Amino acid sequence: MKNHPLNWIFTIILVLTAGVWLYTNYGLIHTKEISEAVISEKTHNDEGYFIKVNGKELQVKDENTWMLLNKGEAYHVTYEWYGTKTPFVTHVNQPHDKDQIGGH
Repeated sequence: MKNHPLNWIFTIILVLTAGVWLYTNYGLIHTKEISEAVISEKTHNDEGYFIKVNGKELQVKDENTWMLLNKGEAYHVTYEWYGTKTPFVTHVNQPHDKDQIGGH
C-alpha cells in the first residue's frame, strides 16, 4: 500500500468517526423522562427488579421502590442508560407531584 494522501485522509476520517461513535454510545449517559407513564408489567428475577413502561423494560435498582409501584397506575419516570446496558430508573414521581416516592 502506497503512502497516498487519500489513504491517510480516509484512515483519519475512519478513526475520527469510530471515536465519535464510541464516545456517544459508551461515554455519554443518556437520560429520558416519561410523564404519565402507565406501568403495564412488574417482574423480578435473579438479575433484579423490572417494570415495563410504554413497551420499554426498565430496571428498578431499589426493591422498596419497586414494591411501591402499582401495575396499571401512572407515574412520572426518569431513567438513564449508556452503551448496551439495560435502562434503569433514577426517579419516580406520582403525576403532578413534586415529591419523589419515598419522601426524597
